[in-house]
Amino acid sequence: MKKVRFVWKSTCSTCRDARSFLLKDLGAELDERNYARVPLSAAELKDLFAGRDPRDFINPRSPAFKAMRLAGKSLTVAQAFALMVKEPNLIKRPIIVVGKQIIAGFDRDLLRSALK
Repeated sequence: MKKVRFVWKSTCSTCRDARSFLLKDLGAELDERNYARVPLSAAELKDLFAGRDPRDFINPRSPAFKAMRLAGKSLTVAQAFALMVKEPNLIKRPIIVVGKQIIAGFDRDLLRSALK
């Protein structure tokens, strides 16, 4: 059974669907973090996205992104981390880590491939 780091928000239906798929269809063992209940710190986010640009994990379709009027703004890496800590709803979800691969969102084919 492959171990998967699963960072999610339990009130998100896409996250619940991805969780169910990983557990039931792929038989993955999850190391879960519900960031709605236990928010991620800046240090944890930096560790999670190590070597990757955190701006790639900001969801421009989220209501929080629109409410903060972030469209068209250039954020620094530090600003992206600060915004994710302040407003976790900006983070694409779920975040699934399989080995060194990070998958943002629920893509069945990508998950199947990652868990082979």
